Amino acid sequence: MSARIENLRVRDTPPVAAAPRPNPKASRFRLRPKGHIPRRTLRWLLVLGALPFVTMIIRATALPGIESLGWNMPGLDALRRLGGALNETFSLASVPAGQRSHILYLLLVPSYAMLIVLARLTCGIRVLGFRSILVAVGFHQVGILPSLFLIAVVVVTVSLVRPWLKKFRLPYYARVSVILSIVAITMVTALLAGPWVRSEVLWGVAYFPVIVLGMLAEGIVNTLNKDSLLSASWRAATTIILAVLMVLLTKVPAVLETALQFPEILLTQLVAIVLIAEFMDFQLFQDWDSKMAGMALPELLSNKGAYRVAVVRNSMGTGTIARLGQPTPARLARHSVQRIVNSLRAGGHTVKVLEGDMSLLNELNQFVPPNPRTGHPGGIVLNLAHGIQGNGRYTHVPAMLEMAGIAYAGPTPNGHAVISDKVVAKTLLQQAGVPTPGFHLMARSRDEIEGLEFPLIVKPRHEWRYGSHIVRDPQQLKDTVKTVKRKYRQEVLVEEYIAGRQVMVALLGNDPIECLPLVEFDRTANKKTCPARIDAALAERIRAYARTTFRTCGCRDYARIDFRISELGQAYVIEINTVGILDESGSFAKAGARAGYSHSQILGRVIEVARARYLDANTVQLIGVAPESDAPRHSPWLRALFRFIKSGRGRAIKLAARFTR
Repeated sequence: MSARIENLRVRDTPPVAAAPRPNPKASRFRLRPKGHIPRRTLRWLLVLGALPFVTMIIRATALPGIESLGWNMPGLDALRRLGGALNETFSLASVPAGQRSHILYLLLVPSYAMLIVLARLTCGIRVLGFRSILVAVGFHQVGILPSLFLIAVVVVTVSLVRPWLKKFRLPYYARVSVILSIVAITMVTALLAGPWVRSEVLWGVAYFPVIVLGMLAEGIVNTLNKDSLLSASWRAATTIILAVLMVLLTKVPAVLETALQFPEILLTQLVAIVLIAEFMDFQLFQDWDSKMAGMALPELLSNKGAYRVAVVRNSMGTGTIARLGQPTPARLARHSVQRIVNSLRAGGHTVKVLEGDMSLLNELNQFVPPNPRTGHPGGIVLNLAHGIQGNGRYTHVPAMLEMAGIAYAGPTPNGHAVISDKVVAKTLLQQAGVPTPGFHLMARSRDEIEGLEFPLIVKPRHEWRYGSHIVRDPQQLKDTVKTVKRKYRQEVLVEEYIAGRQVMVALLGNDPIECLPLVEFDRTANKKTCPARIDAALAERIRAYARTTFRTCGCRDYARIDFRISELGQAYVIEINTVGILDESGSFAKAGARAGYSHSQILGRVIEVARARYLDANTVQLIGVAPESDAPRHSPWLRALFRFIKSGRGRAIKLAARFTR
């Protein structure tokens, strides 16, 4: 009976119509507020923006020639008297013609600013800040064509000098001063050459404002330093086009007369800028420059040796919605990151430094867009990020990159999870036969430890950078566990302390794994020696252990494995490091220098082995075989053949479809 009732209920229930699927393109262009401005404030802004139109209507009733229209309305005379009084107070039409040009620039600045806001927010066109307004001033004083000629000469000159500015590592103020001096020298040269070539154009460039030209050149050079020649050219072109539109705006007589007669319209333009930012942040063409860059720039999977490298690091720790979990205790120093960036640029790569927070994917979409024809990665990420917060913070950036389909060097999220969890890593090493000190995990300070002998070393479970604590008795152990647990808010790893020599092994590559010369660290003298002075048989055993650790714990591309050699000559793995090891003064760079690599070359090798890994995976996928860790590497000729077969197969399918229609 109950089953029948249920069946009747199901039959009697009318079918629910499926909800219409929203159109993301249509919803994108709706005037929806961001919610940054309260509704009451929005109402007052609308009233404030409409107020100038009311005064303009009142003032227009008192303008000459209005009486001839024959308007006879009750109270119109009073309105005209009010309009006449307002015209005498607010109008600038009586300003002498010789002084109008200076006043007009003040009156048109809000119009210029509104054009820039429309271009950046509504259209999504990236420009060099508000330099368009300054360039428009130069166009007005010199003329558009002479100004464009001067800008081209200065930009080419600054581009030629740019390698020297990078080589000397000049600070910002010195760099800008050099650029201003170059601009002045260029303009003086034009003045000296003017009489010889009998050109009025060259003589006229002296009236172009030096500061304006210097700021434009500085903006272009700054974009070159951060992005690429294509991005700098795109932004310079859009900036100049906006400046030309601004100059054309000043050529319209109706615009000039309206600005002089009704200066209160400035208030309406100010309100319009606020409303555009609140309602019209459409970014209509924001992907155009990314698509152009993806087509024009070299792909990661090309055969060229220079790529776009995004160096991701954490320096601020502010790009989060809220605070939750253990914050990272380590930050990479800016000078360390800058040395890495300089070395990558010395190797010919285009480099940009990005923050590993919520803004990362949007920035990467602009800097390393995929090739729109093939979908292949347009660049690669060198991940130096420690994360911002949480025990799993080392996995955050790699997980974001994998989700977005961006190539990167270093371990996967799974690899970071294994390496950062010392208990899991040590358990895997024991199963792989790699010696590691005995350990015990303590969730509370009163937990008992079995099978371990003092002295012991106390570490937080999930931290890579921490202060080591050596304890020699149970009470000291109990107090130290309390301190570490309270500081790091996680379980505590207690392991046997191995007294002896410390040796660090730098590993590079994937298949095969290159083992760089061993580095020994003397704690007492705070000195690093490379190569380490140890027995050849022990050194070979350490290299074998390092390679096994690299594979077992999910390392990729590069890593540093730290060993401690006991008094009996047994080597134990004590640390696995993949973050913060590429600094110019670190052990990895020292081992690379001994192997014949400069710092630029060692970083280039890291990028190259990561690229080769993606290239091999792409080649394997072309022939329909799932990539495996032991898959054979193919020669460049074979990879090119696979790509040719795939492209020919695609053309054949399209041709067959055309004939079967």
